[in-house]
Amino acid sequence: MPTELDWLHVGRDNLHARIYLLLRKALMAGRFRPGQRLLLKPLAQELGVSVTPVREALLRLASERGLVPHQSRTMMVPVLSVARFREIRDIRIELEGRAAEAAANNISAGDIIALEKMQEQLMLARRQRDVQTVLAINEEFHFRIYRSSDLPVVCGLIESLWVQIGPLLTLNDFSASPTAKDHPHRAILASLAAGDGAGARRALANDIMWASKYLEIAAVRLNESPVDKEKRKPITSYSAN
Repeated sequence: MPTELDWLHVGRDNLHARIYLLLRKALMAGRFRPGQRLLLKPLAQELGVSVTPVREALLRLASERGLVPHQSRTMMVPVLSVARFREIRDIRIELEGRAAEAAANNISAGDIIALEKMQEQLMLARRQRDVQTVLAINEEFHFRIYRSSDLPVVCGLIESLWVQIGPLLTLNDFSASPTAKDHPHRAILASLAAGDGAGARRALANDIMWASKYLEIAAVRLNESPVDKEKRKPITSYSAN
């Protein structure tokens, strides 16, 4: 699976590649919600381009399981089943843990400083309940680590999983937010700074599992029957990792 850097290498002036990257990153960073419909013409108008590059990008994202065909000229962000969510979670733990372990041997002091600043910004956005900023920084935080692993194939696979899981991260109201001191990212940063690969791998797995407690509840509720949904008020209380 090509990574973002691979597509940029194809050509910075390649409109089709740029639209694809823009929409792909939007999925990864939780800019779209599960079940949201993406209409071809309105989306093209919003992006200020013709429908052709948008159609190509949507079809490519559908091939990555980030979207599913819905109706004529329409794509939809899929609603993950609980089983699929768990499968993606378990694969993420393996792949992202491996990338974090490798990154501990390669990451620079400058990267550590940048990650520390990102974490400060993330916690500020959490306190302000700025969901989109939290998700954008969270995605940047994780992939700065993974790209330090020097494992491009692993990074490409991780990106494809985030394309599928990203929309679920939007269901977040921070009701279970940790403090700045005990946020799971702190253990990741400490292990990376110490060059402790095994510790970074464990900390990354703990981060994913911590967030997954809330995300699995989201997946369950998204898959409820209409009757079950009528029995309770909607609750969207989950945490980005």
